[in-house]
Amino acid sequence: MGQLAGEIMSRDVICVRSDADLRDLAKLFLEKGITGAPVVDAEGNLEGVISQTDLLYYGLTRDDELVMDSHFYHAVRVEGGHLPKGFQIKDVNTGRVCDVMTPVVHSVTERASVESVSRMMMRKRIHRVIVRRGRKVAGIISALDILRAVAKKPKKPKKLKKPKASAARVPTTSRSRSKSRSRGKTV
Repeated sequence: MGQLAGEIMSRDVICVRSDADLRDLAKLFLEKGITGAPVVDAEGNLEGVISQTDLLYYGLTRDDELVMDSHFYHAVRVEGGHLPKGFQIKDVNTGRVCDVMTPVVHSVTERASVESVSRMMMRKRIHRVIVRRGRKVAGIISALDILRAVAKKPKKPKKLKKPKASAARVPTTSRSRSKSRSRGKTV
């Protein structure tokens, strides 16, 4: 029997709350060196997944700007001159995790085979699969975890097949050699 998800999963999973601020999430990703995390509600129930790709997409597609009349823009000077017309301070207030997360969770139980997890990851083109117990997060399996499992799994050595016996060679005697030489090519 092959390995199971529960045997290779990472148990110390960093989960984020759905109401968390995206700036805090980005800091967490950088601080912990991770690229994604399960999203949970206040009770710890699995709600979705969020990744660096989700954050990047959100940042690149966001089209909101802070547009407010302010005397600041009329009074401030940069390098001795007034700010150019249309200059604005970009809104630094970001959204919440629940606004950006992927609500579809690709998850398995601890009894799922590693082979089925790897097939799911390839088919869905995802980098992590959540391992759950009911609606709670039990662990996470990343693509790197799959590679580690494959690397540790010793392959059975293939048995070398004996070469097939070729047509038996008839030993030549000196007499048969001399006859064959005499019948050699004519020049």
